[in-house]
Amino acid sequence: MVLAIVAWEELTRMNDRDALTERNRSFIEAFRQGSWEILRPVLSPSFRYLDGATGELWDLPRYIEDLRAHPAPDLGIDQLVVHVDGDAAVVSARSSSRPGQFNRYVDSYERRNGSWVCYSACVWPLSSQ
Repeated sequence: MVLAIVAWEELTRMNDRDALTERNRSFIEAFRQGSWEILRPVLSPSFRYLDGATGELWDLPRYIEDLRAHPAPDLGIDQLVVHVDGDAAVVSARSSSRPGQFNRYVDSYERRNGSWVCYSACVWPLSSQ
């Protein structure tokens, strides 16, 4: 019985990682297209963005405006990490739109009514070394 519970918990974590990886794909595609319509289902209505370069905290309307004004069709990611802890999760990766220039982002998620929503994000530039 204990083995069955452990197996079920591992399956649940794997399904959560898959769901969060898909949410991350939608997030990235939204930025490639500058599309609020793609991003809307991913974000919490109370979402906040912390600009890691300036330290500014953005509210959702400002974030949407910036998303629409600056599509990034060449945006790519690597080093994706998904960490799930109960009903909380963090998704992080390295991103780049130009060769040799990288950022790191971390998105914080919470499971609400059986679905993962992102309530906070931060992106900061990485030094080129």
